Amino acid sequence: MFKIYIDSRLRKQTTVSLFKKYFIFWVKKDSLTLEADPADALSEILLRNNLALEQIEFFETYPGPGSYTGLKMGHAVVNALNWVYKGVPALKLPLPKYGSEPNITPPKAKKKAEKRV
Repeated sequence: MFKIYIDSRLRKQTTVSLFKKYFIFWVKKDSLTLEADPADALSEILLRNNLALEQIEFFETYPGPGSYTGLKMGHAVVNALNWVYKGVPALKLPLPKYGSEPNITPPKAKKKAEKRV
């Protein structure tokens, strides 16, 4: 039995850890930190350990608080995998706990191009 844990609380850093269960304990087997999205890190760790998604029993992610974008990316990957491979109903999938309201700034006004005659 294997478990994948994705920590994407930092926007530009994702850590994916692979655990293997022996009896009642989870033992850390492999971990990978990339400056990429969680799906790339997950793919890389599965390739390194010669595993397929069907062999993973649990998919979990860091619940928060953390970066709005980072948490959103980690939850999107884990929730999609739990929905597709484990049959978890969409209404029971966890949402990120951001710790505060997201600080989203409006886009900067674009300069209008001058018309040339």
